Amino acid sequence: MPNSKAKDTEIVTMVITAWQIGLEIQHETLRAVAVQRRRQGWQLRHWWLIPLPENTFREGVLQSPENLIKGLAQWRRELPLRHQLRVAFPTQRTLQRPVPTPDNRLQEPARESYLAAAAARQLQMTPAQLSWDYTAMPQDPAQLRVIAARYSEVQEMLTSLAKQRLFPATLTPGASVLPALGSLCGPAKPRFLVHRECDHWLWATSSDEPEWGWVDARQAQTFSDLCLQLAVEPHEVAFSSAVAEPVPSGALPLDAWRALVRLQPPLPQHGGSFTVAIGLAIGRVSR
Repeated sequence: MPNSKAKDTEIVTMVITAWQIGLEIQHETLRAVAVQRRRQGWQLRHWWLIPLPENTFREGVLQSPENLIKGLAQWRRELPLRHQLRVAFPTQRTLQRPVPTPDNRLQEPARESYLAAAAARQLQMTPAQLSWDYTAMPQDPAQLRVIAARYSEVQEMLTSLAKQRLFPATLTPGASVLPALGSLCGPAKPRFLVHRECDHWLWATSSDEPEWGWVDARQAQTFSDLCLQLAVEPHEVAFSSAVAEPVPSGALPLDAWRALVRLQPPLPQHGGSFTVAIGLAIGRVSR
């Protein structure tokens, strides 16, 4: 069937040429990076830094959907028809809980109902109030890790995106993308990957089954404070920051732009602002 081969070629071309876009929405900015996978590696296609009005978000919670939709409208007009969007969900608005692994004899949808109910009990919420996913815990096969957020907050963000015809392939806690950047540190593999924002820290381990989370800047005002809280030495940390500052003494630099083999100037004045967006863009989409 000659037409079948032509269609297969067309599909492959679409996959190769589609932009993969990572979008991180911070309280006063939209940060996005678009890349394409080429034979030599990841190629930068575009980056965006779009201001949002003050108080569009407060502590990770969307306060003004109208402001977000307006900011997205400007950005949406610049996107190509073929793209795959991955969006960061505020890590501080997510919770992680271990849940006993259900009996293997339990089939879907009963299996998912069990996990939803178990997570809801731990969080003292109803299953209907949660958006959730889960991952295996190989170090403890008797448990699964459930990652949950309030259903209302997830839906409000998805609705705002949809109003500008933006439909993400994934909605992912920002800290969970940091392990995708661990290989950039070369042979000196750090134990932790850390990214600083003005009011909080994101962190992740570089293990085969990484853990991740966040710390309020009021609880760890300095990098040294954060190291104490994570029980890690500075030389075991790869550091990135959205704030213009030098890498702390002893720490390794975490430069997400090194993941891209081909860059197109002009580049942003402060590349650290795009660490999470790049991690989203180049990361794998699973489940």
